Amino acid sequence: MKKIAFLIFLVLIITGCVHHSPFDSEYFFQAMGKEAEVVVTVDASALKEEKSELNENAVLERTDRVSVALDPKNSDIYPLPIEDWNIYGALEGNFGTLLVPAVIDSMDGFDRVRGTDEKYYSNGKINIGVPENGILLFSTSDYEKVVSDTIENRTILIPSEIANAMAEPLMAFYVNNPKTMISLGFDLPLATLTNISYALLTISVDNGVYYLSALIEFENERNAGTFTTLLRNMVVQEIRRSGGSLDFKALSQMIRTDGTRTIVENKELKSEEVDRYFNMALSLQGGVI
Repeated sequence: MKKIAFLIFLVLIITGCVHHSPFDSEYFFQAMGKEAEVVVTVDASALKEEKSELNENAVLERTDRVSVALDPKNSDIYPLPIEDWNIYGALEGNFGTLLVPAVIDSMDGFDRVRGTDEKYYSNGKINIGVPENGILLFSTSDYEKVVSDTIENRTILIPSEIANAMAEPLMAFYVNNPKTMISLGFDLPLATLTNISYALLTISVDNGVYYLSALIEFENERNAGTFTTLLRNMVVQEIRRSGGSLDFKALSQMIRTDGTRTIVENKELKSEEVDRYFNMALSLQGGVI
């Protein structure tokens, strides 16, 4: 994949062609988010400003946004290993329908998939193509269905209010009626997870400090209150393990219940937590970057 990245970069530089995502009135990722599907989107442009070393990656350097959806193959296991999810998504940015496919076609291991309406390539593990200028699409399963669902016959699944909240920060994580989950390092009880109607988690940055915020909608107020208590207890244990001082008033404002919702507002993240989340998000695209 490093060789693919280098060749894409080289061809784009030589030709001077510049492409942008065709989605300007709505977000590409709004057509993701079917029931139980996990959606992750990263503002790559903003992230590269915070982590300049990412510009050394030739593909990521041409990317404005990365959006990935994980569709569980099996909801009977929790947490569900990454290999048990169908993964698809897109890199939005400077990718052309003529140049990038020509580069991929020349690479060892990738072959043109014949007998299909869409022009794309596969190495047996992941399918890649550029269905429109500005969109590099990838999928570990049915590529043509992904093109249909997200571009040609797209249906908006993530409401504008939530989509705007996902697009503003560096990274956002959304799931609608989860049945299982990937491991995030703080696995919730399954009974709690399946009581969630939807969850939105975001990571933002302010003067070099990273913050986690969340809005988790439950079926009823009781479940929301129980979850709020659970989260507070987890944070208290974390603070005590690290030897920090507890401020229960500040904690009750940072993690609170509002009707059927649990709200987390600006929980400061450690640097290792930030790196773990972003590395996870950028690795979900199956080696495209």
